Amino acid sequence: MSTGLECRFIEVKPGRWYYLLEDWDSPKGAFDWREYATAYGPFSTEDEAVDHLSDNHANPGGWSRLPYQPGFEPDEVLTSLIDEAGDPAADPWRGA
Repeated sequence: MSTGLECRFIEVKPGRWYYLLEDWDSPKGAFDWREYATAYGPFSTEDEAVDHLSDNHANPGGWSRLPYQPGFEPDEVLTSLIDEAGDPAADPWRGA
């Protein structure tokens, strides 16, 4: 059985993956579900991120994935989530 929570895997730069998982108590129908989510990472590979999700959270029922694309610029919501994930790099999408 799945939770039906939103989940997205995102590679913010080559070899630096995070996943965003909607919080259990998020308001349904929110304009941007990421405003009610938690980020986990960084992980070296998407597979490591998937394993972490599998080992630590209930099945969300599916997810989307965004591999790195040159020129990627995070928005304010993603920047905040990455910062809260405890990323040791001050600017993870450009390198540290």
